[in-house]
Amino acid sequence: MKIGIISRRDREKALDIAKQISEYLNNKYEVYFDETLKDYFPNKNYSKKIGDVDLLISVGGDGTILKSVKRYLNTPILGVNVGTVGYLNEILPEEINLIPDIIENHTIEERSMISCKIGNKILEALNDIVIRTEAATRVSQVKVEISDKEQIVSGDGVIITTPTGSTAYSFSAGGPVIKSNSQEFGITPICPLYRKASPMVYPDNETVIVTALDRPCAIVADGFPEGTMKAGDKLEVKKSHLKARFVKK
Repeated sequence: MKIGIISRRDREKALDIAKQISEYLNNKYEVYFDETLKDYFPNKNYSKKIGDVDLLISVGGDGTILKSVKRYLNTPILGVNVGTVGYLNEILPEEINLIPDIIENHTIEERSMISCKIGNKILEALNDIVIRTEAATRVSQVKVEISDKEQIVSGDGVIITTPTGSTAYSFSAGGPVIKSNSQEFGITPICPLYRKASPMVYPDNETVIVTALDRPCAIVADGFPEGTMKAGDKLEVKKSHLKARFVKK
């Protein structure tokens, strides 16, 4: 069995824990460090993408988890919380001695993801896809269409969120919390100029079409800038056929 380890690099504590985890596992498994850790763990085995490892251990906060999902789609992830919040992490640093047992006896929790297509590139996100104005000092207008309904949002943009992402940026912007196992996604306007543009929850089998009406907008997936829309461009956002998979003890 191939076990991967990815870690945030801006905290020495996280790197130390990643090293300790590798020492716990070396005798029984093939251990691979994510290639972003080459400078910290030289002369090791490295991984970088889907299929390189059977299970990935993420050492950090929710940001590290989001990066892990992006790089290792469909790979089961065990999160070790060395972050500020760590909603998506399963264990604390003082529990890393349990990891060998967890690997041998665990369950998998699947979380819905969301996707959109930019040109020939498919974006997959666990938390959210955000369409927001490129000019921080300017209000932009976007049209949001779903089923036979549409609304114009004048403001900083709009967030399309999964249940997992409903407690993140969407919640900070005034969106509702959606149960993690529900079959719904959410639409949250960002600082709308007119309060009639309100958050909504919709069935996750529907497609949302967002049109930039008057200004260029940036497209951000799970916090990663992925492209832009010019006025008149449309973006279709829908449920992904992929799932994020988390290891539970």
